[in-house]
Amino acid sequence: MKKLFLIFCMSTVLQAVFSQETPAPDNEAGESLDFVVTAGRTSEAVTTVPGQVTVITADDIAASGATNVTELLETVPGIRLARAKNGIGVDVSMRGISSDYGNGKVLIIVDGMRLNPTQSRVTVNWDVINLSEIERIEVLDGGASVQYGDNAQVGIINIITKKSGAAKTDITVSGGSFFQNEQRFSLHRPTGWGGFTVSGGHRGTQGYQKHTANDTGNGEVRAIFDINDTMSLQGNVGFALTNGLLAGQLSEAEFEDDPTQNKGPISDSLSNTEINGGLGFAWAINESLSFDLPVSYNWKNVKWDFPTYNYIMYRSSHMIGVRPKITVELKPAGLDLRLSGGVDTLFAFSENKATPDLVTETNFALNNLSETTIGPWALVNFRPLSFLGVNAGVRYDTAFFKADVDEWSGAVGGNPVTRPSVDESTLYEAFVYEAGITVNPLDFVKVYGKYGTQFKYPYLDDYVFLNPANLTTTVNTSLEPEKGWTAEGGVGVNFKGLVKFDANFYFMKIDNEIAVYPTAPSARLAVNMDPIERLGSNIGLTLTPVKYVELDADYSFVNAEFSEGPYEGGFVPLVAKHTLSAVLMLHAPFGLSLGPDLIYKSEMYQGLDNKNEQPTIDSSLIWGLQARYAPPQFDGNLSVLLTVHNLADTKYSSMIYYMGAFAPALGTTYYVEPNMGRSVNVSVQYRF
Repeated sequence: MKKLFLIFCMSTVLQAVFSQETPAPDNEAGESLDFVVTAGRTSEAVTTVPGQVTVITADDIAASGATNVTELLETVPGIRLARAKNGIGVDVSMRGISSDYGNGKVLIIVDGMRLNPTQSRVTVNWDVINLSEIERIEVLDGGASVQYGDNAQVGIINIITKKSGAAKTDITVSGGSFFQNEQRFSLHRPTGWGGFTVSGGHRGTQGYQKHTANDTGNGEVRAIFDINDTMSLQGNVGFALTNGLLAGQLSEAEFEDDPTQNKGPISDSLSNTEINGGLGFAWAINESLSFDLPVSYNWKNVKWDFPTYNYIMYRSSHMIGVRPKITVELKPAGLDLRLSGGVDTLFAFSENKATPDLVTETNFALNNLSETTIGPWALVNFRPLSFLGVNAGVRYDTAFFKADVDEWSGAVGGNPVTRPSVDESTLYEAFVYEAGITVNPLDFVKVYGKYGTQFKYPYLDDYVFLNPANLTTTVNTSLEPEKGWTAEGGVGVNFKGLVKFDANFYFMKIDNEIAVYPTAPSARLAVNMDPIERLGSNIGLTLTPVKYVELDADYSFVNAEFSEGPYEGGFVPLVAKHTLSAVLMLHAPFGLSLGPDLIYKSEMYQGLDNKNEQPTIDSSLIWGLQARYAPPQFDGNLSVLLTVHNLADTKYSSMIYYMGAFAPALGTTYYVEPNMGRSVNVSVQYRF
């Protein structure tokens, strides 16, 4: 049956969107507020989507004062951020997913191009996209494995760039505490043949914690060429360069004494070079049929320089994605019927090498890894009544993992090491499906329900891990892909822009969730966990009772427990049951807006404390302040923003790891990563 389904999808689909899905129609302001493209990979009304979708527009970005995408995402209901353990990068989680359990379950895409790396020790590079280039960000709260495959288990973050509209140039300059500084620009020009956008930027900081300085630069060119009224070509090429220092771990006592200190050697560093490109063809064959063919490419080269552990490691990877998709819009008996489907393919190749020779950088131990994924999918949306919509979809996904490890001999720490060669391969597969229903009792109200299954493959370096401590290799052929299911329901209300309310409620169960545990000071191993159940809700509210007052608030509840095995009944570490964020803005005359913001997170168990035996991480309440001045004489094209984070300079950490449970050599050592203390940032943006 699976083979028949695969053949059917292969034969009926030869298309996709270049590096984006079918664009949504624009409103008079040039921003697509009533339509989204994320949930079904094609344009559809927000009120018909069986799920909770949050949209951040270009105007929202300008008013936020954010200096990067992750700062924008902090106020989205259900999204939680955590610094990567290596000190650089940010992990995004949703629905009670911690950084220890199944990170990478939120798919991040830019115009349809996947940003998620195929290896866990390489975090998403959020600086590959310039804020000035973004037209809108759509966040889907909930699984979408049928539509997007791997990494889409609990949510989607879809970043859509500017491609149409009037000529516009954006320039932003900002600076603040800890020598934070940013400069970015974006220039968009329509032409007789289409249009193009050029953007670039730089961002740097000395860091809150000593020896965490980092800076990044990026640039990109995007263009669209209209062949005729129905065909277009789109292309983009860009780069991002990141360099940073890596802070040492702090014990609990050291953190309490001074969270900004950095214990131990300060010579470890990381550098990352990344190039992205895409090319695609879109064809609106007629009013009912559209055909798209996209190709995307990503090259990433990462260097870890670790004199502390006496090794240097390089990781060079290539990722090619081809996502053909076809969409058919029909009107049987005057009813709305949309059929869409495609075949998503991914080809990833990685060379990992490390050496204990820090001077000449010779005698590398090599791991060559590859992943080939093919995922045909089909989705149907039908509205039998004007107030009723139903949808259903299926996907059959396969992934072929291969490891080619060279034989190696050398001395590590004065001890001779001989590693045999390895040639291993594994075939993973997943069949997933979903069904949903949406009811619109009123034009501004939707009620929905949805059931779906999800999956996630292991990372390549979970499958084969090169241990930098002794340059040996572990081939983890017993590692299984994650599989699970989610049942959810929700309601959405948007009454004339005065009240916007979204709430969902979900139950999710995941089997074989992949966790990464330390086995020695610099070694790690990925294992499949016993089933984990999560019961939760995400609620978002925006109130604008009068034009001078605006309140944005969101609340998340999640109860994440082990449902079987030795930890049955225990809570999953690093998951806060209650999280609340709110922003109150008062819009005074003469273009001045100001108000407080807050983020509250309840207590949670320390990372790796599956038995819940260690003291919990304390709850935190962090206050901030925002002020924006947009002189009326500039018609909103000039704005000055002031943001103050952690106004009370509260000392807190949301990332504390109890290492002794899984690495006896570390004893009762704690690994603590402090959150930022009080910081002030001033940003000036000018549009013309």
